[in-house]
Amino acid sequence: MDGLSIGGFCLVACGILTVAWGATKVPVSLMSPDFMSFATGGIVPLAAGLCMVGMVPPALRVAGIWLAALTTMAYVYSLPGMDLMVKFIGFVPAVALGVWLTLRFWK
Repeated sequence: MDGLSIGGFCLVACGILTVAWGATKVPVSLMSPDFMSFATGGIVPLAAGLCMVGMVPPALRVAGIWLAALTTMAYVYSLPGMDLMVKFIGFVPAVALGVWLTLRFWK
């Protein structure tokens, strides 16, 4: 096991702990920006950590990437006071990054 894998495991652990901490601080709701900020802040490092660990199969890496993309889109959608079209425009970078990383890690 190399340093990159150890760092990846640490990111996965930090991501899980962030989501768990958020679930204890605010009510769990996909439409609550308060909870979704914790969820997004935890799932993104979790996905990054999965991509750093060498022994993780490509399917699990891609699943983590898309979980992070969907969580980010749910967070953007939960923000109050934004027009629907602006929310959809915010989805574009998340989907584009998900597609690019999927093509990069799917071997």
